[in-house]
Amino acid sequence: MLTEAIAAARAGDRSRARELLTRLLKTDTSNAEYWIWMSAVVDSERESIYCLESALKLDPTNRAALRGLVILGARKPEQAELSAAARVPRRQVVAATAAPSIGSRFNWRLIALSVLGLALIGVAGTLGISLLRPRGIAVAQTLPPPTATPSATPTASTPTNTQLPVSTRIFRTPIPTELAGTPLFSFVPFTPTPTPVTGSTPHPNIEAYQLGLNALARGDYEEAVQMMDQVIQFEPNLPDAHYILGEAYRLMGQPGNAYSEFGRSISLNPDYAPGYLGRARIEFGNDPSGPLPDDYARAIQLDPTLVEAYLDMAAYYAPRRTWAAIDDLFQGAIDRGVNPPIFYLRLAEAQLNRGEYEAALDNAIEGSVSDPTILEGYILVGRAYIALEAYSDAVYPLLTYTAYQQTDPAGWSTLGIAQHGTGDLETSLTSLNRALETDGRYAPAFQARGMLLLDRGDYAGGLTDLLDARRFGPATFDLYLGIARAHYLLGNYVDSLREANQALSSTTDRRQRAEAYAVRALVYEATTPPLTADAITNWQWVISLDEARPDTRALAEEHLILLLGGPTRTPTLTPTSIPPQAGASAATPTPFQTPTLTPTP
Repeated sequence: MLTEAIAAARAGDRSRARELLTRLLKTDTSNAEYWIWMSAVVDSERESIYCLESALKLDPTNRAALRGLVILGARKPEQAELSAAARVPRRQVVAATAAPSIGSRFNWRLIALSVLGLALIGVAGTLGISLLRPRGIAVAQTLPPPTATPSATPTASTPTNTQLPVSTRIFRTPIPTELAGTPLFSFVPFTPTPTPVTGSTPHPNIEAYQLGLNALARGDYEEAVQMMDQVIQFEPNLPDAHYILGEAYRLMGQPGNAYSEFGRSISLNPDYAPGYLGRARIEFGNDPSGPLPDDYARAIQLDPTLVEAYLDMAAYYAPRRTWAAIDDLFQGAIDRGVNPPIFYLRLAEAQLNRGEYEAALDNAIEGSVSDPTILEGYILVGRAYIALEAYSDAVYPLLTYTAYQQTDPAGWSTLGIAQHGTGDLETSLTSLNRALETDGRYAPAFQARGMLLLDRGDYAGGLTDLLDARRFGPATFDLYLGIARAHYLLGNYVDSLREANQALSSTTDRRQRAEAYAVRALVYEATTPPLTADAITNWQWVISLDEARPDTRALAEEHLILLLGGPTRTPTLTPTSIPPQAGASAATPTPFQTPTLTPTP
């Protein structure tokens, strides 16, 4: 019966759910779970508090009941638990303390300090995992961002939400599977407050004006045109009426009429910012590959709170990968006090693509906890944790995202990467297969699955997937390096060296270059006969780079001890051990014949 009650809650039938839970409580009033679920379907806040207090009396350690009472303001967070949980945890990665022998995979330990998810009444549980993960093949740190396009929907402003108290801004558990169809706002302890359509002004004495706004909001653009025509006949000097009429024309696919109306709104009031926004949208639509229309900047200058102008500008910059411009745009807005949650998320995406992972995580969390109904926030938080190699922290927000976006290959692919990072290879493979079932040409999923297969020992399958990733998507450093490692594990040393050199040519990041030098060194050691001098040079280059990963540096030291036969763990660098500058061609390797032996990975 409890399952039926949950299903009723999922379908929005609160009366049915309440009826079933009442029957359950009549048979067993000592079941705390029944009281917690009942708290979610009763009509009043007072009743919810009573239900949660009843659950807490039965189970004084019930975290779900305590959280619910805190959310409802009936209790204060306990210092030992909720106050600490409210703080966003920092990430911590502990390097391995011992280096492996030549040819072995390097292991490192990841300590997960917290779990991110949605705070739900009736859902409890946290996850803390300490595990070992194979380090032989690195997991791609980030995914390409979705291509943004200017809005083609009615220009309603981003809802303004009542800010959650700091003590309740906690994301701890994913949406339970049985409630995955329930709208997210049902689980959020605040009510979004809609704001007027952009550019509109209250005109209570003009009935047709409000009717036109209503028509525009529901997508009935022809009626919106008719209503606004009536308004203009009655009051021709209202700039906002001309703007709303222009918006209706724009959304009907009549850019010429729209542009004229936007121009009229500006002629009636040169300081009317929405008119410039509308005109910029038409100019951009007429020439998507051209420069950013100046009217966007003019609109923001006149009204720094015009959210849609910022978002349209970001949509222009994103496919051009001008992430610095997006960073400056939204950071400047936030600094000026214009800070809707979506701005933090757009800023986080830009910072992820710029390699500023700590800042990206902070802003992704800020945007997500400020408005938990924005699904994009969950995948951004997950991507940020993955970039910081805090994989177990990434899993829960990604589970929530995929529960609501089940046909998005990016969500399943990112979840698969996080699960791979925790060492859960089987579940990771399931998620990555799901991504490819959704989109059979999704390059990031092929890349992630290729890395996973290499860790599972299926080197040929891994190489096939990685090559498919290159066939369907752009070649990146991580992809070049993954292919190089696959060839190395298969004994294809010439191919491995070629891909490692491509990886070096594709990046100026010194940490990444150290990884490529390590692969080249392993290849040189594995040839027949071994090219020891070249291997030593590449290992020394790894050590010379302060940005090298601790585990990669330890691996280099271990190999140099054996190759040089010396007792020191910090070899003296010679002039030849200075790596080539990023952007310069890598040192020409010594020619060698295709070896016949396969190394021990």
